[in-house]
Amino acid sequence: MYSFIYEIIIICLIPFALVKLFYRGLLNFNQLKYFNEHFAIYSKDKRSLWKSRQTVWLHCVSVGETKAVFNLIQILLKKHPKTYFLISHGTLTGRNTKLPNSPRIHRTYLPYDTSGAGKRFLSYFQPKIGLILETELWFNLINQCRLHQVPLHLINARLSKRSLNKYLPFRKFTNNRLSQFNAIFVRSKQDLDNFTQLTDANLQIMGNIKFESRPPKGNREKINQLRKKLRITNQFVLVAGSTRPGEEKILLELVKKINHKDLILVIAPRHPERFIEVEKIFQAQNLKIIKKSKLARLNKAPKYILVDTMGDLYEIYGIASLAVMGGSILDYGGQNPIEPMSLNIQTAVGPSIYNFKDLVNDAIKSKAIFSFQDIEELEQIIKSLLVEKKINQDILSNAREYLKKSSGSTEKVVRLINQYL
Repeated sequence: MYSFIYEIIIICLIPFALVKLFYRGLLNFNQLKYFNEHFAIYSKDKRSLWKSRQTVWLHCVSVGETKAVFNLIQILLKKHPKTYFLISHGTLTGRNTKLPNSPRIHRTYLPYDTSGAGKRFLSYFQPKIGLILETELWFNLINQCRLHQVPLHLINARLSKRSLNKYLPFRKFTNNRLSQFNAIFVRSKQDLDNFTQLTDANLQIMGNIKFESRPPKGNREKINQLRKKLRITNQFVLVAGSTRPGEEKILLELVKKINHKDLILVIAPRHPERFIEVEKIFQAQNLKIIKKSKLARLNKAPKYILVDTMGDLYEIYGIASLAVMGGSILDYGGQNPIEPMSLNIQTAVGPSIYNFKDLVNDAIKSKAIFSFQDIEELEQIIKSLLVEKKINQDILSNAREYLKKSSGSTEKVVRLINQYL
């Protein structure tokens, strides 16, 4: 009964999803490329190719998950030279995120979660094993994997208290579907406790593979080139990465209040459809903001910079004196701070951290990251660093140690996949 209701709900939601997709297509035509994949309609000519291949399927909905598997895929390409890797996505930004360059990697959109689309997806690609990252729970697809006898694992799984409370009213149905996973590998003890309240599935703590994310090759050279283009020498660069609505204005007002001649604000919105919106915030106050996509010859370093490009956050964080995690200032749950920390950049996170609660709390306990509860505390952090005119080496040293002790999950995933190949 629940399965039938879920199917009807998904079918009813598809028209709304299409309206959203076409709207985004008006802003960026690339959103409509591969439209057929949303319905699991593929070329008949290549069906026999996929049937003859040994394929590992990983679902990485967006940018963060895709970056997280970069190192994993590099290892698997070397260990299994005859294996193909199917990477499915839910967003254009995820699909455009860089992965290792190999003809054995194929990328596609995950279809809308109807039983028919899930059946066509699995029948066409015929993966030997499927791995879904984090919290992408598509219940019809999970069921189709069981019916097609495709081993399916949820890895890097996280479940906040907020998400748990949303699922609990439907525990019977959710438990039924989650129990169809061969195993659910969670990131932390807190995630384990939350999943335990929701399901009787096979649960294990594996850790977080994002700790082993590494900057792409050539990143250091790109950072140096960007610094040169922006005329950045000894200025204090405040980089706000993956910002959400309302946060840009707060940061702008903060920088204006501090009013330091050597303070530069770099804003990198999380979603590309907001680039114009963020630019208008500065224009409304008659402030000149330089866009990264249109860097011209500069005579001096700009005061405000808008990152209106995607896939280059490692490069952007690399020029930072202090990186502030977007989504943590207002109630959006925060973003993963590992990227700037792995670049040896001082990092600060605000009060909203429920998306990465254990990770951030552990980093705070390890004194590996700055934490602020309101914008006044962030102001004091920035002023202190500006006055001292030096990097807090204790924070950076603690961050390196914290990342080192938290690594090891990628090798566990490799061993898991090896069992099926």
